[in-house]
Amino acid sequence: MSDHAHIELIRPAGMYTTDSYAHVARVGNMIFVAGQVSIGADGQVVAPNDAAGQAEQVYDNLERALAVAGATLRDVVKITTFLTDRADSPAVTKVRFARFGDHRPPHTGLIVQLGRPEIRLEVEVIAVLKQK
Repeated sequence: MSDHAHIELIRPAGMYTTDSYAHVARVGNMIFVAGQVSIGADGQVVAPNDAAGQAEQVYDNLERALAVAGATLRDVVKITTFLTDRADSPAVTKVRFARFGDHRPPHTGLIVQLGRPEIRLEVEVIAVLKQK
């Protein structure tokens, strides 16, 4: 038995996948979702250079990733958003508020350079499920 048998790595169906990492790690009732960008299941960037459009795809990806681990955005306890341009913050925040409603977990926002110039943001989350 592996020393890491307590870690379930998940590659959700319907999402772009890569051999270099899994989108989701579940450890007990904790769920860690890798940073999601606006890449559709076909591997193509959705809404190139449009922060609001990309945020919609990013949150679609996050919801799909959380669902396979039995969670929703309401189970999220921490959000980290990486933006390439501070000017995109209001548009991305508007989408985040629409998706999360009145659930406002801790959030960290950073301005960074991402791997592809047409990608404006990346978001990663941590969620916790109720103990059974």
